[in-house]
Formats: sequence, structure tokens, C-alpha cells
Amino acid sequence: MSTMKERPYRDGLNRAVDIFRDAMRPFIVRSMMLGPGDRVQEGSIDVNDFPHIVRQNWHDTFRIVFDGSRTVENALWQISEARNKAVHPGPKDVDCEYVRARLYDIADVLGRIKAQAEKREVERIRNALFGHPEHSPKKPKAPHRPTPTPSPDRSSYWLNAIMDPVILHKGTCMYVKKYAGRYPGHWTEYPTKDAADAAGRSTLRRVQDCGICF
Repeated sequence: MSTMKERPYRDGLNRAVDIFRDAMRPFIVRSMMLGPGDRVQEGSIDVNDFPHIVRQNWHDTFRIVFDGSRTVENALWQISEARNKAVHPGPKDVDCEYVRARLYDIADVLGRIKAQAEKREVERIRNALFGHPEHSPKKPKAPHRPTPTPSPDRSSYWLNAIMDPVILHKGTCMYVKKYAGRYPGHWTEYPTKDAADAAGRSTLRRVQDCGICF
């Protein structure tokens, strides 16, 4: 008989999967009632059934429920696999990093189906096994680099190089004032229009004047 001391990761994963199963069953039943597909009974479905049901009824039901995001379907397959690993373990405990990733998947899906109490319970299991994220060692901060302030001088010109074609703006343009300081890697200031045009053409893309400031 396994104990938390012997196989803490397997047992934590098992508890999280049970919480997930009990929250997903009524959610699947309610969702199926919204679409034209077959109805299902809550007690007749298990963790391994969830990804199949979602895939088979994606277009008519779950595409709408999950706002078209198929990341949920992928997570359900991962959780189904994790359930099988937890129920049929090898001689050793389940790999800790694998369990950490699956607990994040489970908590994410529970959040998407609005099962907030169950999500918090899974997060408590995760924190008990791995520590709270706030207590983890933090990476050193990158050195502060001041962002350039767009010049209000009408004689300055700015290229927005992330656009295609490259867009040329005057320094007084509303877009320059709003975005140049926020995305310095994509906006570059030039003293003259000719200099900005030449820099834009050097990207081998077409340069187009902003329709608001020209």
C-alpha cells in the first residue's frame, strides 16, 4: 500500500486527478446538453473519456464552450495519460517534473471550466509538493534601460519596422506618442524624412507614409 512518504508525487497526482474528474463530469454533462450530440450520464464517464468526448463534439459544442481554444483538448489528453501513469505506476515514484507539469495542466483546465474551489485545491497539492511559486528562487532582474521618449518635434520621423509595409510617421503622430516608448525594439527615430525612407528601404520592404500624420 503506497503512502505519501513512499510515493509523494504519484499520490499527489492521484488526488489531483480525482478532484479534476469529479469537477469535469458534471461540466461535460451540462455542456453536452447545449449541443446536438448524444447525452451522457455523469456516472458513466471517466478521465480517459473526457478528451474523446471533447474531440468528437468539438465543432457543435466545445468549440463554443472553450472559445475555440484547442489547448484545452491537448491538456485533456495529457491529463488522461497522467491518470494512467498514476494508477499503474512502476517500481519508482512518478517523475517529479512530469507531475509538476500535469498539476499545472489540471489547475488550468479547472480554471477554464470555472471550478475555482477545485482549482485552489489542486494548487494546494502542487504547492505542498513543490513549494509556492512566490517562495521559489527569483531570477536576477535585467538592468534597467530607459525607454526613448518620442520627440514632439515635427522635424523628427519614426519607422514602425514591425509592420509590413514599414510605416513612416512624423514625431507628432498619435501612434508615435502611444507606442514608440512601449515597443522600442520596433520603433526607430530619424532626423529627416530622407534618412527614415532610406532606412526603411534597407529592410527590403516597402515604406508607406502614415495616413494620419502625412
